Amino acid sequence: MYRRHRTPLFLLISFLLLLGCADPVADAAPVACEPGLVESIDMDRTMGHLHVLVDEIGPRVASSHAEREAAEYIARELESYGYEVEIQEFPRDQVVSRIEVVDPADLRIYPATGRIEDTPAAEYFQLTGEEGITADVVDCGEGACPAEAEGAIALFAQGESDAGDLLAHAADVGAVAAILHGNDWRRHLTSVEPDDAVLPFVTVNVEAGDALREAGGVRVTLHVEFFDTSQNVIATRRVEGDPDAPVVVFSAHYDSVEQAPGASDNASGTSGMMEIARLYANVETDVELRFAAVGAEEVGLVGSRYYVSQLPDHEIDRIVANFNTDMIGTAGELQTQLFVNTLDGDNVVARSARVARDLLELPEESMRAPFQRGASDHVAFHDAGIPAANFIWRDPETIDLEPWYHQPHDTSDRISRDRMRTAMSVVLLASQQVICEAGAFRDEVPGATTDPTEEME
Repeated sequence: MYRRHRTPLFLLISFLLLLGCADPVADAAPVACEPGLVESIDMDRTMGHLHVLVDEIGPRVASSHAEREAAEYIARELESYGYEVEIQEFPRDQVVSRIEVVDPADLRIYPATGRIEDTPAAEYFQLTGEEGITADVVDCGEGACPAEAEGAIALFAQGESDAGDLLAHAADVGAVAAILHGNDWRRHLTSVEPDDAVLPFVTVNVEAGDALREAGGVRVTLHVEFFDTSQNVIATRRVEGDPDAPVVVFSAHYDSVEQAPGASDNASGTSGMMEIARLYANVETDVELRFAAVGAEEVGLVGSRYYVSQLPDHEIDRIVANFNTDMIGTAGELQTQLFVNTLDGDNVVARSARVARDLLELPEESMRAPFQRGASDHVAFHDAGIPAANFIWRDPETIDLEPWYHQPHDTSDRISRDRMRTAMSVVLLASQQVICEAGAFRDEVPGATTDPTEEME
């Protein structure tokens, strides 16, 4: 049985003006309904999570060792806050490449796997094994390898040359692997026919290629490995004695594309979600809280879709809202507006975000809520009929993301603590409203199964 609670009067008045809820009552409010919780956000702790994910673990490609390491770190942290934590595995075939620079130790190179056309990951045969290939990098220009390339890793500037021809040349001179780059700092991908894939190979952007040449005498260990399992981390705080309590889900993907450290996309959203979980860990609430750090988002929202697909109908019916954080910390010069992306128009998450914006006294132009857009994990919840929204910074004029999106420049020094805190504050305060109203509605109608957000319309 729920205790009767209401939000504090000043908060509820703002909420009533926009959402048209019932009149407040005089009962004492639980901590979950007090806006002061936002003042407890610890940005040093939040940035600490981000630095672990980005600078210590690095690119967290779906199904890779690094993604698993990140999942285990997130699980340990959430468990330390007192949550019930599950690592939920699911199948995902993926070929993942990485370069460990042996010398010079301060050089970092982020490759992408060389693509073999029409070849599923499980049939990809140019692998290096767990130990990888350790060798010197030898500059072969646009296709003329010196004698020193024998037993080495050949570095090519692809230019107008056919990638298959370059790989064949590298094999002819006795190279053990190849690194190819094009003429654009953004370019990583190059594809070859199966018959042309004569050596393990990766691609890098032109800046990484230049860095390898300029360093000189570079020795690396190249890994091209096949993996078949990704995972979600699900942390739950249940309502004691009430298995049918309403549920609010917070989500963020913690994986990245393979050529990027993934600071903004999406260590920022994951770290923010973890801090919100810490703040909610001991609050009094009649709503079940779940925090889902999902994997394999970058390869098609695979983790979030898997999580939602495993929920029975009665579980889905209990979820009243999903708050998804993705790229909430960008320091991009033009990405100055917080977009609240939905697929069903002005749902409860977007409306509560606008209330949070006003309570935080942010300028109206600082947020666009709602904006019709998918492309993140809120889609999986929306498709199951759950009100959901994604919080993300974009250019208000062009709708563009930061220029280093999915690039090696997505590093921790390009994170804005201020924007990250603003986004977290909006999500925290908005979710408090949804949590409090969901609990209050259920108290008024014991055993109700109707979506409590309907009372907020």
